[in-house]
Amino acid sequence: MKKLLLIVRYIKYWVRAKTRYRIHSQFVFDFINNILRDKQEYREYSVLWEHRNEVAASRDSIETVDFGAASGSKTYSTKILSLGQIVRTRSHTKSRLQLLYRITKYYKPENILELGTAAGISTAYIKSGYPASNMITMEGCANLANRASESFAKLGLNNIDISVGNFDSILNKVLKKIGKLDFVFFDGNHRKEPTLRYFDLCIPLSNENSIFVFDDIHWSAGMESAWESIKRDNRVSITIDLFWFGLVFFRKGIEKQDFILYY
Repeated sequence: MKKLLLIVRYIKYWVRAKTRYRIHSQFVFDFINNILRDKQEYREYSVLWEHRNEVAASRDSIETVDFGAASGSKTYSTKILSLGQIVRTRSHTKSRLQLLYRITKYYKPENILELGTAAGISTAYIKSGYPASNMITMEGCANLANRASESFAKLGLNNIDISVGNFDSILNKVLKKIGKLDFVFFDGNHRKEPTLRYFDLCIPLSNENSIFVFDDIHWSAGMESAWESIKRDNRVSITIDLFWFGLVFFRKGIEKQDFILYY
């Protein structure tokens, strides 16, 4: 039933989506041309995807702790899963991972925050886009965080701080540590209330050039409702709905607009 609802939401998205030829915002037109339609095969793509497939093939068992949507009505849930299964079911598709890489490569955010490390696959793509960045990634499960740390070392990715714990407990401390936010990837608790709460906590540290990326904005009715609330926020200038990702910008001097793009 959930999969059917997602298909229905995708059809609605596809019908409403615009192409670059129907966009009248120069900022969004540039985003489309320089990021969405960038077909260059960067050297890092093959390195990162080869590493992802290597981890996805791992049969090592890990006891995971989940504080997010997967925990249901409980405070948290635990499961024993193979590392490979976690990567295959939780990590993003190749095209979405490469999109995250291109965003940080193009905009070069100095301070990056990720809510939801898992095995560190998306973290590696985001960081590789701009290696000079300072990055903090948050993960609820210590066992997964340890595996992610091993991956970063293997890939030669430095200056990545992994903060472990329930986001509700550690986010304020992390925000004080990072100081300002140029790029945030919200990928840890796919429920309406936590998503909006984390957004409200992060936005005071944003600036005109900040980019917030929300994962799975159409994953559930609750996430769609959260996305609509974010779009209405007066502090937001431009939003871009890519179905799987929702992008938020805070540019000054730009008319407040919401875009639905198909790429």
